[in-house]
Amino acid sequence: MNTETLLNIILLEINDKKQMDLFLKALFTNKELKELENRIKIFQLLLKGKKHRDISEILNVGIATVTRGANTFETEKIFEEKLQILETLRLYKNKKNA
Repeated sequence: MNTETLLNIILLEINDKKQMDLFLKALFTNKELKELENRIKIFQLLLKGKKHRDISEILNVGIATVTRGANTFETEKIFEEKLQILETLRLYKNKKNA
C-alpha cells in the first residue's frame, strides 16, 4: 500500500485532536475503526508478553484476528527497530491502567 498521500497530505498536517477524530470517522466505518483499535491493543498486549489465546480472550476476538496482528507485529520492519511508536504503545496502555 502506498501511504504517501495519506501521510504527507493528510495525517502529518492534522495536528488538532478534534479534526483528526472527524477525519478518521469520515475515512473509516465504525467497524474499521474497531478493527484498528483491536490491532493496536494486540500490539500492546504482545509487548506485554501475552500469548495469542490470552489476547483473543481479553479482546473477545478470534484467534485468526490475533494471529494476523501478531504476524504484522513480528514481520514489519517498524517492530525490528527501537522506534518511538513502541514506547508510545507502551505508555498509552500504562496511562489507561493508571
